[in-house]
Amino acid sequence: MDVRKELNIPESDKLKKNGTFSRWLFYLDGDVLKQSRVKIQTLLWTDGIGNKKYISMFPNFIIKYNVAATNLIEFISTNVGKGEDIFKYIEDPDNLVESEDVLIRACQKVDKACESKGIAAQLSAKYTTMFFASLAISLLNNHNLSLKLFKNTCVLLKISGICLECDILKDSSLSHLNATFKFLR
Repeated sequence: MDVRKELNIPESDKLKKNGTFSRWLFYLDGDVLKQSRVKIQTLLWTDGIGNKKYISMFPNFIIKYNVAATNLIEFISTNVGKGEDIFKYIEDPDNLVESEDVLIRACQKVDKACESKGIAAQLSAKYTTMFFASLAISLLNNHNLSLKLFKNTCVLLKISGICLECDILKDSSLSHLNATFKFLR
C-alpha cells in the first residue's frame, strides 16, 4: 500500500512481487564495522494499457548506489573531524575495507545530497514557522561543526535533533530523514 501511495499507482494497475536482488552493505554494530548481504525486493508494475515498470524497494536505511547503511554514515558524519582517520572511531577487526576511502566516498555522496537538497534549511524553516524564532546558531556552534569532515550531514543531524526535542520530528536519524524527505534516493 505504501508503494502505491508513494508512487501514485492507481488501484486499477497491477503490482506484484518480482523477486529480489542482493548486494553487500556495510553497517555498524556498536563501533565495529560489519558487512552483510541484503536482499532488495523488486516489484513489477503493469499499468492499465500494459506498460511495465520495474520498482526496487530499498528500505530507508539503505541508500541506492551506496555501500554504507545510514547508521554508519550518521556515525562517521557526527564523529569524524577533518584530517582524522575514520578508524580512530570504528573498529574493523575483519579488515572488511582496504582503506577508509570506501567509507569516505559513501559519506561524501550523502553530504552532497544534504547540501544540494537543502533539507537542513527546510527543517530550520519549519522550526522558524512553528516557533516564530530562528534556530540559535549557538546551539549548532557548540558541536564544532566547522571541524567535521562531513559538515552538511552533521548540520542536518544536529538540526533534526533539535527538531526532535521540539516535536517537529518523530525521529532524528538519517534513516528517518530519508523516509520523510526522500533525499537519498
